[in-house]
Amino acid sequence: MTMTIEQQKKAVQQCHIHFLEGKQFKTNVISVLLRIPLTKQNATKTALLAEVLKNGCKRYPSKKAVSQKMDDMLGSVFDISILKKGQEQILFFYLETVKYEKELLEQSFQFLQNMLFSPLEEAKGFPRKIVEREKKRLKEKIESRQDDKKEYSKMRCLEEMCKENTFGIFADGYSEDIKEIDEMILMLHYKNMIKHAKVEIFMTGDKEQKETMITLANKMPFQSDFLWQTEPITINQKKEVKEIEQTLDIAQSRIVLGFDTNVLPHQKEFASLLVCNELFGGSPSSLLFQNVREKEGACYDINSFLFRLYPVLMVKAGIQKEYYHKAVEIIQKSLQTLQTEKIEKQVLQEAKENMIRYYISMKDSQTALMDFSLNEWILKTNRTIEQFIKEIEQVTEQDVQQRAKQISLNTIYFLQ
Repeated sequence: MTMTIEQQKKAVQQCHIHFLEGKQFKTNVISVLLRIPLTKQNATKTALLAEVLKNGCKRYPSKKAVSQKMDDMLGSVFDISILKKGQEQILFFYLETVKYEKELLEQSFQFLQNMLFSPLEEAKGFPRKIVEREKKRLKEKIESRQDDKKEYSKMRCLEEMCKENTFGIFADGYSEDIKEIDEMILMLHYKNMIKHAKVEIFMTGDKEQKETMITLANKMPFQSDFLWQTEPITINQKKEVKEIEQTLDIAQSRIVLGFDTNVLPHQKEFASLLVCNELFGGSPSSLLFQNVREKEGACYDINSFLFRLYPVLMVKAGIQKEYYHKAVEIIQKSLQTLQTEKIEKQVLQEAKENMIRYYISMKDSQTALMDFSLNEWILKTNRTIEQFIKEIEQVTEQDVQQRAKQISLNTIYFLQ
């Protein structure tokens, strides 16, 4: 299988430009990412920035003006959001336009430059009315986290599991921190980000557009002087398992088990960990689904998943409260099965093929391609999807069992 996506990187000042060739796509995507360390002190301010900046800039001073500009640019799509990547928080500017219009490309970069470098300003801060309105909306959004019990229980387990590092911090902020943020504090935070963030510009386009897009990206006036580095990820030593219980008014209880994988994200062994997770709880044919749900009927739903940029595996399940101990026991026994019992060749091959199909499917999505490339860039591994697929193809039964034996339970979170 031949990869049609090419990636090139070029440093300009302290900004890195990434070009992904995507002839199969009908649109161009230009995204600008401002990377900063994920901290409790700044998480809420950065999350609020994403909402405030959407309100426009000096050239396009309202959401309506921004929307009108997108219509003028043949129905382009613009958004600003927050990404969490390992121990980093990223302010993500996204612009998607139709292809084959050089003038439109020029307009796109000019629009992004306006949104990035000429924000709405009043006195020495953002417009106060906009900030207060977006603070209220962000507070409501944060407080509604509990409405999605699956996601809330996952994030709460992560928060408890990672109390000694920053990976457990909520990247979309904390309601108790909103009150102290005003328009001047927020503007100062944004100016510090523009000055000190690690900056990435990711672009997709046809091969013939590459030089034009790189030339336009080079004109973006970034002068970042970042000096920060995230703390290196370390392997956790074996500790006593933490058990956390929380009570809410819910019809269905949730359990989340957080495991240390003891495999660092940049290591080649991550490919075999992916296959291990697929066999453990990543599909309807996995051990967890078959043992906990089908055979024992101890849950409504169950699955396991990995975090790409941090050595954590999680199992989450919906259960009746009285099945708590039984479900935890079967989950742990299923891991022991994966550690000790023979894996049938066909079962292993199907798990590998499932993972390979998943990575092949990334070639059909510009955002998925950018996400894969960004992960590889952050990890300094810089593999292509094709190279990563080859690593999956080479995974053996012994590799999977070795990964399973390294997985250790860290935290059990029970929401009832």
